[in-house]
Amino acid sequence: MLKKLNKDKNLLKANELAIAGRFLEAVEIYRDLADQDTRDFNVKFLLGLAYLQSDQFHNAIKELQDCLEIKPNLLLANHALGCALFMIEEFEASIKSFDLEIEINPTYADAYSDKAYALNELKRFNESLDMAKIAKQLDPFYADPYNAIAASLNEIDQYDEAMENVLRAIDIDRSKPNYTYTLGNIFLNKGELCNALNSYKTALELNPKYEEASFNKSLIYLRLLDFESGWKLYEYRFTTYPKESRNRFITKDFFGKNIDSLERIFIFKEQGIGDQILYASVFNEIDKKENIIYIEINEKLLPVFNRSFKNLKFVTAKNYPNADSYDSTFGIASLPSFFRKNINSFHIDRDSFLLSDIDKTSKYRHRLLSEAPLNKICGLSWYSKNEAIGKYKTLDLINFKEILEIPGITFVNLQYNSTVEELELFQSTYKVSIKNFNEVDLFNDIDSLCSLIDACDFIVTISNINAHVAGALGKKTFLLAPFSRGRHWYWHDNLTKSLWYPSVEIFSQNETRDWSVPINEIKENIVKEIAHE
Repeated sequence: MLKKLNKDKNLLKANELAIAGRFLEAVEIYRDLADQDTRDFNVKFLLGLAYLQSDQFHNAIKELQDCLEIKPNLLLANHALGCALFMIEEFEASIKSFDLEIEINPTYADAYSDKAYALNELKRFNESLDMAKIAKQLDPFYADPYNAIAASLNEIDQYDEAMENVLRAIDIDRSKPNYTYTLGNIFLNKGELCNALNSYKTALELNPKYEEASFNKSLIYLRLLDFESGWKLYEYRFTTYPKESRNRFITKDFFGKNIDSLERIFIFKEQGIGDQILYASVFNEIDKKENIIYIEINEKLLPVFNRSFKNLKFVTAKNYPNADSYDSTFGIASLPSFFRKNINSFHIDRDSFLLSDIDKTSKYRHRLLSEAPLNKICGLSWYSKNEAIGKYKTLDLINFKEILEIPGITFVNLQYNSTVEELELFQSTYKVSIKNFNEVDLFNDIDSLCSLIDACDFIVTISNINAHVAGALGKKTFLLAPFSRGRHWYWHDNLTKSLWYPSVEIFSQNETRDWSVPINEIKENIVKEIAHE
């Protein structure tokens, strides 16, 4: 009897600590109780919850799984397990747990709402929307379903309805930072940058450790040319990378430091090939004999980077330097924070920083002009396969019809994933011509792509690798930039010329998905340029 009284007393104390938010203290008591009776599913459940509340997610998963082995149909246990799995980004597994909870407890709104969040992470937005709507029907005064609905609607571009739902969530519960974060994301997609910034600030006031909000703030600051504020927060980018591609080296604020003070450096690669070219725009400022700097890059860039920079040591994952070869390490996207501290720091006496293979460039140009030697040569690309934002940057080839009809121009295809059949059908239908270099692998052979672009007089492209290559070569480029969603921060708002690539002119949409205005502006500019020749 005494043993049971002590157990009940300790269990009561642990419960009181948990209710008071003192989860670490509660864990200690629950753990002792669980050790005393390994078959007590209730204690294991409470221990799992305490672990979950104290962010010890792997421990929570273990205890909750043990609990469910003993009592498979215990109310709320599957839901708690699903929440723990969600927090370690095991979204498919979390959905299975939420489904089990729904099967046991079909009127429990939280399970539907949290399943909606997991589906949203997996980009199954319509399914997410369905789950969140069920949760809302079950409990119209529960804020989470409204936020889940808003997050899903935002992803499928239904911004007005998304805004209505997130404001309803905030009206019900103003204490949740993820609601104002969702609000910021909606404002961002609508192009209302100041409102988005204020929303992220509110989210961070509610939770100063909200890393995604800090990162999104950095993107807005950088997009609006506030480099001092932007670079300081840009280090939060690592927390937003896909789980499997996060680098274990987390850097710090380098904004106020001199790179020479870091001595021997290893700079690891991150982001895509186009981004690596963008950050290479500052390589000339560190390309010195006295520096020992290793830079990891995509191996496709090795030929052109080795040609363009004489002292930097470029490596790939196949030939990492030994750890004792360097003293400091950081990501390549941190490099500009040393050198691009304000707008004036972009004013350098250099319009290009990459060099193409001269012989190959000459050969391509000669071939392109063989049929019409007096023509200008225009490289063209129109498609992005980026899963998240590609559709906002991509045009149909038909959008270029009026540009392709301008006389005196030889057009060459730079679109790596276009098919010969697609080009032939378009050309036969609209009586225009686009030359295709079948022997050049536009996806894998970046060195030949550089020469093909350098052989052109000018480029018309969307925001993809061709924009970066052309800008890095100093090639005159007409860039088609989306209105807001899909627009990278480095195509800064309200600028008509790129800070990063002086040869790139930016032509922006006035509204999402409507390319008519920038296309017409580019056409007029090309016609004027040819007329002045």
